[in-house]
Amino acid sequence: MLLKGELHRAPIKNPARVLDIGTGTGIWAIDFADQHTGSEVIGNDLSPIQPSWVPPNCRFEIDDFEQPWSYSKPFDYIHGRELEGCIRDVDRLMAQALENLRPRGWFEIASMEVNTYSDDGTHLKATTLLEGVKFMHDCASKYGKDMRTVHGWKDKMEKAGFVNVREEIYKLPQGPWAKDPKMKDLGKFHQVNMLEAMGPYCYALFTRVMGWQRSEIEVFVAGIKNELRDPNLHLYTKVHIVYGQKPE
Repeated sequence: MLLKGELHRAPIKNPARVLDIGTGTGIWAIDFADQHTGSEVIGNDLSPIQPSWVPPNCRFEIDDFEQPWSYSKPFDYIHGRELEGCIRDVDRLMAQALENLRPRGWFEIASMEVNTYSDDGTHLKATTLLEGVKFMHDCASKYGKDMRTVHGWKDKMEKAGFVNVREEIYKLPQGPWAKDPKMKDLGKFHQVNMLEAMGPYCYALFTRVMGWQRSEIEVFVAGIKNELRDPNLHLYTKVHIVYGQKPE
């Protein structure tokens, strides 16, 4: 919905080989393969949670994109989304993507910020959510995977040697408070996403890094969910989409 039905922002045309790193459920790779039947689409992830019923031009591999890549042929387009907090070494990722692209191929990486904002200052009233964001940042950093790297992706992509690098930033409401119908719908869906994801994120990080008990986390997460449901808090986050091209 945020991209009006588009699956990418890089100006690609009929890519022969496509790689989706950290594919997760594989939904993006499947949709891309359906739309580009002439493309070979590969999705990789550490978890084998992808469906077995997929388009004939799509396949999945169990792999860690942070380890050395061993593909025998280069790609025309490499894609990754929602990888904030999943990358230990952004510079290395950029270098590996560049190395595994054909000349003039594109790398696109997108993620929402693990943060909350407002234009009217109401986010400052979401004190539990703001505290949770701080805790998640602190825990992720101690775990070796910073959740605040997205702001530097454009510079790091240029530093790696990509050209024609672009960054697009979009507002994503964290609730259905917006007057604009499209933004209201976006907020409605993203609110559900946050309500479902907040618990697993907090349980994993807070127990392993901060030593919290499950009962403590349940109370804390309940407070965050109450703030996310408050229509008087006009909360949003920002989605960053960065893409660049390998030179000839």
